[in-house]
Amino acid sequence: MFANYPLFVSLLILAAVVAHFLVSQRWPVVNVAAALANTEAGDAQDTLTSLALGVAGVSAMVGGFAGVVVVFGLGSENDRFRLLRQKGSQRLRANWISVVLSSFTGAFGALISAVIVVAFGAEPGMWILELCILITAHAAIRLTCLLAGLAGIVDSEDEDHARTRNTVRTADIIRAEPPART
Repeated sequence: MFANYPLFVSLLILAAVVAHFLVSQRWPVVNVAAALANTEAGDAQDTLTSLALGVAGVSAMVGGFAGVVVVFGLGSENDRFRLLRQKGSQRLRANWISVVLSSFTGAFGALISAVIVVAFGAEPGMWILELCILITAHAAIRLTCLLAGLAGIVDSEDEDHARTRNTVRTADIIRAEPPART
């Protein structure tokens, strides 16, 4: 179910972050955002802003890689890729769009998080950053699964070509006519 419904997974991630926020209000010991906001590592605001910008960079990398994988899957004229696109239909399209959209969401959200850390304080920005980290991880995992599937198609195509090259036709071994007698 999770493999074919990326929006559902994204909504679960959002719900998990909201639940973590609500639980942390009752039990502050699980409030990672507050712990990071109150860290003694030099200037906490600079540290958290750097972390947010780092997450934005990772999200951008995942987005760039997603573009390559999607073009690889969409651009191939191979019969197996054509069949995959036909059979996959809306679910496959949702997965391809998800990896790109989740990457962009993670990158822009992390930038927004950095601005919020500077403008409103570390803790609110960190909750947004937690969401961005999880959304980016979701995109990276989904992208890796898509790449593995596409690589499997390429492997099977290579196996078929190797089998065809190594196959000897029966007609090449057995003559159709007996040799002429003299």
